[in-house]
Amino acid sequence: MTYHPIRRILALACALCLLPLFALGDGDTHDALQRQVDDICGKYNAVGLSAAYVRDGKVIDTFASGWATLKTDPMTDDTKVRIASVSKVMVGLCAHLLVAEGVVKLDDPIDKAIGFHLRTRSSDDVVTMRTILNHTSSLKNQPTASGVYSSVHAILSDPENYYAAISGSLKNWDYNNFAFYVLGLALEHASGRTLDEILNAGLCDAIGADGSFWAGDLKRPELTATIYTQEHGIGLSFTEQVEVHSKGPAANGSVFAGNYHISAKDLGKIVATLANDGVYEDEAVLDPAIIKVLEARTLQKIQDKNFYQAQPLRYRKNMLGREGLYYHTGSAYGELCFLSYDPLLKDGVVVLSTGANRGESDGVYGICAEVAELLYKSVP
Repeated sequence: MTYHPIRRILALACALCLLPLFALGDGDTHDALQRQVDDICGKYNAVGLSAAYVRDGKVIDTFASGWATLKTDPMTDDTKVRIASVSKVMVGLCAHLLVAEGVVKLDDPIDKAIGFHLRTRSSDDVVTMRTILNHTSSLKNQPTASGVYSSVHAILSDPENYYAAISGSLKNWDYNNFAFYVLGLALEHASGRTLDEILNAGLCDAIGADGSFWAGDLKRPELTATIYTQEHGIGLSFTEQVEVHSKGPAANGSVFAGNYHISAKDLGKIVATLANDGVYEDEAVLDPAIIKVLEARTLQKIQDKNFYQAQPLRYRKNMLGREGLYYHTGSAYGELCFLSYDPLLKDGVVVLSTGANRGESDGVYGICAEVAELLYKSVP
């Protein structure tokens, strides 16, 4: 596992009893936390779990428990896991990277970027990248859509596939996977590049992170975990995942709602960069303006929800023992995943699991919440 011997005295925090005083370089501390992670994994009957704690632009420690492939390959911090809807944060990063390049604009009609006219119900309704990122567009979700460009074109050419609403209003908020198919296709069409190419060039190559929307295109696809259901059946096999390859820009948008594959350690590198205003391991690798717009959140909570919507991160106050966290969750096929960071203390937690009982705590899947709260409270 990645292990950085760092010793730090947080005098003010300790004086206020905000954090227990540990020296992370002490292997006993790591081992004690690992045992607690193992206990949480067992409590939720997970097949496998991996996690990372980050602070000040660094991955401070990682943890793994159980199996990547049941009774064959142990889970490690390098195991590649499909992160479900946490993938939307990766799509958001791609959007904001292209805005920074001047390739697209968040508030322009998405028609130009995607290459055809959207026939909304009202002439006053304009679907933009921003309204997709914050889930307030008029697009109806299409659970059975294939994501193929021609199919998406046909769907968006029919006014019946839109709500009678004006995009951008908070009262329209509706979590929408299909809208991220549309957004990913638009970004690829406008740039002539795949989202992997955009994200790798804009961030991942600089921090040494290996991730992909197409598991077969990972640098190390052999590290991909089997996805197990709550009953420990196979939700997605290793082969099903690694046989998926990109067919080029704007070919199929179905991967963009939830198919990004990455390890806890490498996702931790991304979270460390976001939490530290674009600086990873003391090197500026991402424009802080990109993070600022990723974090830009609504002034009011989403109706019937306890969070504020950002683009596409969420922000929740008084969460997991912190004043407030930016975060995103993801679940599908048996994955339960969580990304979060504290913008004030500049630390964060990643938790990726398969085969666990779902549960919920503090607005997050139970297994993810318990591991995250453990690390936020226990690691200085």
